[in-house]
Amino acid sequence: MVHKSIRKLRKIFSSKSVILKLAYSDIKLRYAGSYLGVFWSLLEPFLFILTYSLIFPLILGVSFKNWFLFFITGMIPYRFIRKSILEITTCLVQYSDILEKSKTNAENIVFAKAISSLVPFLIEISIVTILVFCFVKPSIYVLLLPIVIIITFLMVLGFGFYFSVIYPGARDINYILSVILDMMMFLTPIVYRINHIPEEYRGIYLLNPFARLIYLYQGVFLYSLDFFVEYLPIIRETFILFLFSVIVFILGYRKFEKSKKGAIEMI
Repeated sequence: MVHKSIRKLRKIFSSKSVILKLAYSDIKLRYAGSYLGVFWSLLEPFLFILTYSLIFPLILGVSFKNWFLFFITGMIPYRFIRKSILEITTCLVQYSDILEKSKTNAENIVFAKAISSLVPFLIEISIVTILVFCFVKPSIYVLLLPIVIIITFLMVLGFGFYFSVIYPGARDINYILSVILDMMMFLTPIVYRINHIPEEYRGIYLLNPFARLIYLYQGVFLYSLDFFVEYLPIIRETFILFLFSVIVFILGYRKFEKSKKGAIEMI
């Protein structure tokens, strides 16, 4: 099994030039005809964040600065998770002509879509990092940020692989996923802190892997602030979520390998 997995990884690596070309084409297509190009992907979330930031601190009666920093370090990663899973889910159907004409491997399409979604996120998280550290003294945990991004990417890829082979035969899945992911945002500590959840329900609440992952982003950025509470050990959570993301990726990829032929035939 290990030998087979290594062989598959080598096969994916050997296709890196194809994947990167597809990702570049997808980014160009996404912003074709737009004057501001990729900056629209930055403007949209920050306008969204500004709207929330003008309302929720008043409702919750909290410091604007602290809430704003807490919100952006959770919302930007969660928007990436939501958007990427939905886009990867539909990518085989979206690029069916490429699958048919060029005979490229289906997994190359998935990897390319994931990378093209990752690029705007990396720009956004870089801006968040600069913005946060204008107000916050960085802690040692900021060194974990690249690992946390890798965890997020593996998780998104795993879920994307899984749902991308279901979508051609059940296209309602994208609408269902959209609703579920919107609901999950409010079951994740983005607009409120974990201490708002009663202690007797907190264990159940933290079964949500996205809640733990967003908390990890907040810990990486805000650990040195007085208002940040370490409900979960940062190092331990990084290790647990890394293992979880690898498992999600493996299970998603296995489902993809098993079902991709039938999925492509249904497109």
